[in-house]
Amino acid sequence: TICIEGAGKKFRLRSSGTRTLKTAFLDAVGIRSGKKEDFWALKDVNFSVSKGQTLGIIGANGAGKSTLLSLLAGTKTATEGSVKTVGTISSLLELGAGFHPDLTGRENVFLCGALMGIPKAKMTAQFDAIVEFSGIGDFIEQPVKHYSSGMYVRLGFAVAVELDPDI
Repeated sequence: TICIEGAGKKFRLRSSGTRTLKTAFLDAVGIRSGKKEDFWALKDVNFSVSKGQTLGIIGANGAGKSTLLSLLAGTKTATEGSVKTVGTISSLLELGAGFHPDLTGRENVFLCGALMGIPKAKMTAQFDAIVEFSGIGDFIEQPVKHYSSGMYVRLGFAVAVELDPDI
């Protein structure tokens, strides 16, 4: 179940160069005066999706589709309004984004499961299906920092779809 009420997401755009530790300090003490502009990627979004319903999100580039999905996945928080979800969530926005490069594929699969709130017993039961679907094979025991970008994304996708999330 998803319920979005009056949700909005604001980003602060800065027009003067890259952000460094020095510029962050100067901003904090009020010395730097780079122009800041608010950009609302989403404003006053309202909808609900009940269990068993399907929702499609379409729109032009820059319309806020990915921002909305990030709010649903919990990777971003709303600036205003509320975003409530009931059930396990799996996101295909940034596959493998939660992977730790020094951990093996196996360890990352279980770490992702833990972060999604999935019991270890269920992860153990699904593990072979995840590895088979990913096509990683024996590389599952290697640190993911040694994976090709394709292997990395395939493993992330396999974890996302094989766990049969509610959302």
